[in-house]
Amino acid sequence: MQNHSTDFFSWFRDFLARRGFKFSKCGFKSGDTLPPKHKINPDTGNWSDLNYSGSKPPRWLFRLQPNNNGWSAHADPHEQCSIGAINSAQEDKAAAVFRLVPQLLHQERFLWDTDLEVYVLFALRRATPKGSSSQSFYFTPATGGLHFMGNPLEYIAAGLLGLKNRTDAISLPVSGADFNVTYGEIIDALSRTIQVKSELGTAGQIEVFDLTRRRELDRLKKMIEIAWQGVKTQYNQATATPLSIGSDEDDDEIVVEPSLEVPEHSDLIGVDPAVYRQINAALLSGKQHIMLYGPPGTGKTSLARHIATAVTGGKWTMVTGSADWSSQDIIGGYQPIGGGRVAFIPGVLLRTFDQPLILDELNRCDIDKVIGPLFTVLSGQETTLPYRLDIEDKKSLQFVILPESKEIPAKHEFAPGPEWRLIATINSIDKAALYQMSYALTRRFCWIYVDSPKNTTAFIAEFLQRTHPNWREPNTEDPCPLGALWSAINEVRMIGPAPIIDAIKAISAMITSPDFFMSPDTDMAEALLDSLDMVLLPMLDGITVQEADTLADKVSKDLSLDEAHAVRIRQRLRAVSV
Repeated sequence: MQNHSTDFFSWFRDFLARRGFKFSKCGFKSGDTLPPKHKINPDTGNWSDLNYSGSKPPRWLFRLQPNNNGWSAHADPHEQCSIGAINSAQEDKAAAVFRLVPQLLHQERFLWDTDLEVYVLFALRRATPKGSSSQSFYFTPATGGLHFMGNPLEYIAAGLLGLKNRTDAISLPVSGADFNVTYGEIIDALSRTIQVKSELGTAGQIEVFDLTRRRELDRLKKMIEIAWQGVKTQYNQATATPLSIGSDEDDDEIVVEPSLEVPEHSDLIGVDPAVYRQINAALLSGKQHIMLYGPPGTGKTSLARHIATAVTGGKWTMVTGSADWSSQDIIGGYQPIGGGRVAFIPGVLLRTFDQPLILDELNRCDIDKVIGPLFTVLSGQETTLPYRLDIEDKKSLQFVILPESKEIPAKHEFAPGPEWRLIATINSIDKAALYQMSYALTRRFCWIYVDSPKNTTAFIAEFLQRTHPNWREPNTEDPCPLGALWSAINEVRMIGPAPIIDAIKAISAMITSPDFFMSPDTDMAEALLDSLDMVLLPMLDGITVQEADTLADKVSKDLSLDEAHAVRIRQRLRAVSV
């Protein structure tokens, strides 16, 4: 059975990147085999060379012994054991995931197999202190104490991530026969032994998350989100890099192998499968640059990050469009460098020419003006920039952008790396901006339309099922007032799921345990109208008076509003009409 670990890593990378942080994966660089110099002694269940492997192990080793109740787990013989090392030189890691390998004692020898592995996650309050490119973590399973660089390290959440179904039997060959154990027995023994004491919680057994189950993945995400809510003012703004939210450059940081096959994004509900078919067809046919366009709130930005992660394994840069943008922001231009001197300073694209550049909300800038200088390069030809290597020397070479990668570019040359591509997003609601791009530049992109879900009620049901573990699944004939409201709005102006999710959250804050699949009572009708005011009306700015009145009549009928509320919604909608 497939597990959702890759989905989690992609989500977690993005979750931390939005806050200016990154996370490390310890022991993943060598795949499912141990590095050549690291060997396990089957007589002890520990490293053969403790001096070499013990301080910075490529795996966290645990020894399991049989007892009357199944198995008991024992960590490193030292009270405080090294569980792995990360690159902390950039002072930007706020979480780490370690590979834990159980060693099973059988006939006086310890057995191990990658099928027995589990992952262990620690999420921190802030980035680890600045250290070296290989700095060790130490953990005491009996107390939950985590140490780094000789000092206690506070963490806000921890979890044991199961990669197989509990009932899966794992066979280990022993003297021509098979020795069987279930994955659940392993997980139970480990969870009983590993104690944690997070800063925001109480001491106790480490919590287990079965990543073969979608709901367990959602529960893990929720745990992390809740933990971070308690430290939302503690983010390390000094290390935040608003122009770049890709992965760092550690070898162990690769989330997935680079691939031109983009899988469906597990967290994006309601995206038409045709979107993924078209993306993959574009990539496999050699189309390099992609434009995602459609109504606001349909997940275009998340999809752009997902594509960039898939095609590179995690490295990308994202910038958000602005009306103030010029080609200097993206390509580069002359800037003061001190001492009365001026020099050419590369823009964000040339600084990160070895990875995809995501241009989010490109409709907010003058598109041809900003990326027009790239047209020649996008056409497969060299372009010369109006900037000299030495501004004071009129005979100095001018900077050029080459259309293809070059192993060693000259000082005046910029060349894209093999993984460079443009992935842009545009809101189709802004038609003036949508069509301001010249035809010649337009055809350099593959355009993918990301539409709003066709079945609004089904989307709301799936969202609630994923986010509310105790949610009551409705009958097919049960009404969904919010879904009806959304459908009515879409007849006037198409909007995506994001504002609807905001509406669900707002209603949930106003009403305890709201039922979204029943005819609205007075409180629910009031909450629905409040959510319309709070998050949906801004999306309708600029509709006609006729559209406002038609929408008001339909919503009043669908929600069975009394006269006072019907008048209220008509006034609200007319206020945003033209």
